[in-house]
Amino acid sequence: MRFEKLTAGVLFLLSSAVMLTAQEQAPSTEGTGSKTRDHDLETVTIQAKAKRNTETTHIALQRKSVEVMERVSSAQLAKQGVGNAAAAVVKATGTVKQEGSNTIAVRGLLDRYNTTSLNGLPIPAEDPENKNIDLSLLRTDMVDFIALEKVYAPRLAGDFGGANIDIVSREPQGKPFFDLSLGSSVNAQIFDAGTFYLQHGPSFAGFATPKLPDNPLTAYNFKNSWNFKNAFAPNNFTPINSELNLSAGKSFNINSGRLSTYFYAGFGNDYSYRHGREGSFGSQQIFNDFDSKKYSYATNTTAMVNIFYRINPAHQIKILSNYIHSSDQSVRLLQGYMRDVAEDYNAYVRRADFKTTHLFINQIGGDHRLSDKFNLNWIVGYNKLDSRRPERMTNQLIRNSAGQYEVRRDGGASNRYWDALNDNEFAGNINFDYKVSDAVKISFGYQNRDKQRSFESRQIDFKWLNRKGRAVVNDPNDIDQIFNAQNYALKLFSLSSNFSGPNGELRPITFDGDRRVNAGYVNFDYKISPEFIVQAGLRFENIRQNIDWDTNFDTPAIPDKKLSSDYQKFLPALNVKYSVSEKQNLRLAASRTYTLPQLKEMAPFLYTDISEQTVGNPMLKPSDNYNLDLKWEVFPKASELMSITAFGKAIKNPIAKTYINSSDPYFSYLNVGDNARVFGVEAEFRKDLYRSGNAKFYAFANATWMNTQSDLSNEKVQAETTGLSVNFDVEKDKLQGAADFTANANLGWNHKLRGSNDMDLVISYSYVGEYLYSISTNTIGNIVQKPVNMLDATLRFNLDKVNISVKARNLINPEITRVQQNVNHNITGQYRNGREFGLSLGYRF
Repeated sequence: MRFEKLTAGVLFLLSSAVMLTAQEQAPSTEGTGSKTRDHDLETVTIQAKAKRNTETTHIALQRKSVEVMERVSSAQLAKQGVGNAAAAVVKATGTVKQEGSNTIAVRGLLDRYNTTSLNGLPIPAEDPENKNIDLSLLRTDMVDFIALEKVYAPRLAGDFGGANIDIVSREPQGKPFFDLSLGSSVNAQIFDAGTFYLQHGPSFAGFATPKLPDNPLTAYNFKNSWNFKNAFAPNNFTPINSELNLSAGKSFNINSGRLSTYFYAGFGNDYSYRHGREGSFGSQQIFNDFDSKKYSYATNTTAMVNIFYRINPAHQIKILSNYIHSSDQSVRLLQGYMRDVAEDYNAYVRRADFKTTHLFINQIGGDHRLSDKFNLNWIVGYNKLDSRRPERMTNQLIRNSAGQYEVRRDGGASNRYWDALNDNEFAGNINFDYKVSDAVKISFGYQNRDKQRSFESRQIDFKWLNRKGRAVVNDPNDIDQIFNAQNYALKLFSLSSNFSGPNGELRPITFDGDRRVNAGYVNFDYKISPEFIVQAGLRFENIRQNIDWDTNFDTPAIPDKKLSSDYQKFLPALNVKYSVSEKQNLRLAASRTYTLPQLKEMAPFLYTDISEQTVGNPMLKPSDNYNLDLKWEVFPKASELMSITAFGKAIKNPIAKTYINSSDPYFSYLNVGDNARVFGVEAEFRKDLYRSGNAKFYAFANATWMNTQSDLSNEKVQAETTGLSVNFDVEKDKLQGAADFTANANLGWNHKLRGSNDMDLVISYSYVGEYLYSISTNTIGNIVQKPVNMLDATLRFNLDKVNISVKARNLINPEITRVQQNVNHNITGQYRNGREFGLSLGYRF
């Protein structure tokens, strides 16, 4: 790959904040200490300098903390060859990445039940379909650790069901440094692609974006070709993924204080190709059935600046500024069956999609020890998101008996589409800790979230009008021969909108929403005895939400197209810890939380993909969640851990995505029943298996078994949702996205070399069991995701100033398959992701 192309903006400003824990001193990496110190109810002093990113540090914190915690350190991520936060989170217990999307389920609960934060403040989602950001946008090079908070505490936002995933940014430590790393990899499956198709317009770095032309309905002013380009022509270079990362840190003494700075910038790209099947089906009918090919090219440009000013041992200020840019191009070619259109399996569908995201995250905070008993911590932030789909292109063609391709005449069969999502969000936390005595501590605080979102989309339809002349091409990639300025001037086709104004002008589909959350909380820690600590707290939230829309979906029950909601939530939480010994704990946690419908889930906007349509439901109600955890954990050594957790959740008014009764089937979001429940068991294991001289074998593994069930009520949906109805096949079924069993197993070999040099080999295996992808209605059958087995391997050498990493991912390369449980057991999706092999080299100056 030619690295001179990387000059297009390797910028990003990302943050680092101090994570507070319930200990006075930084934890010993030996994982031992007096029992009295383990149970002191102190807050960490801000001058603590112990490294936070080691595995032993996090295990020690887990042992000492009053709250249940689970963290994945940057050291562990490096061993496993994990490159982004999404890949890191799915290594944790009870987490599953939903194939075909960028979302994660935790303990069987999908995207809407989880939250994501950066240093304790929320991050906006880059996709209007999702609540949480695609975690693959966050590079692990910038991460100190990732906290998976599956047990609720009042300091967390009440919109909490499965977990809060908190990304804690890296903080500068130690001597000044400047690091440079280069990497490359290749997906072996890409060599099967032959010609690698991408659309015209987007650039190598993904910053160039096509714009909606002037007068798009009255003149043919479209600059980008309908025809797809061969991304590897004319040089026919090998499609190798590339990566460049720079980081630097330095500290300065300023009078009696100390200023620490940390900078990171990186660029990476990724080529991928997959060939498979996709379709949509009824109980015995076929709606669509395609053989599919997908060509994808993605980029990620990030940069980060962290500034920490330690005024004195009692006061610290931090300024954290972040920028992330991502782009994702894809071309999909589908051939096969379309009901009433191409029933001889002679349909040919082309779609080019391009999505680009700019995300700015800026934070400023402070940590202050006001006295021996009183600490103050605060942080405020502003997030700005600009996410666009500039000029998505779609064509539907029919292949005739002569082998030619004719463009469908229907309006909308050929179109160009633009959309834009803008988010502006202000957030702030302030927390006070007051130590009443050695046995009692009180924490209280206030939090605010203020989000404003706007979304708009436009689509221009191209309809062939000439009845005497057919729109036929020999090559389906030669659409420019049909839709061009000359043929438009001859009035052979028309330009129109799927949502026009009163005079036929191009009118955007719009959706706007704002949400304001004001919350206060109080928490009491009471040490009943050196072994027994109780933490009890209460959080109150007031949530005000307003949405308005102007869309292509009629809502007669809400003629003014506006909806306001106001909720008050009282959220109690209890955490109990009993230390059986210095190395063994029993924990109990109980809480009440809620899940708020997302703005997009409530917007009556009909979004059309090739194989499915989705519309929001403005009548959705929040879910209330009741959570219970019982955990046993033991720490044989500083680096070892064994734990078993039994957990349960009861959910009132569960939300699910399902088919709606309609002549043209589409999905919507519904409160599908009165109640749902989840119960299961988690186990985690970290152990040094064998030591000999300078070498050791070690293992870390986790597994989760779950049983889930949700009520399904046609009557409830009809009574609470005006204009929408369903016919569920059964009265109870599993929760969507909840795999019965998941597991991760890692076997490592570490060998100490000369001096501080070492070698680490880690083999990682993951298993995701079968889970429910879509709930059946009208006897069409549930759609289930079949089990998946994955295997990765990473070999790392740390040699003085040089580190070398060799990675092999997805070695099993399993077939990802979704099956509809109807009469024919139709396959609704099937593909392989391909094996990836990579090498990276880093140098510290």
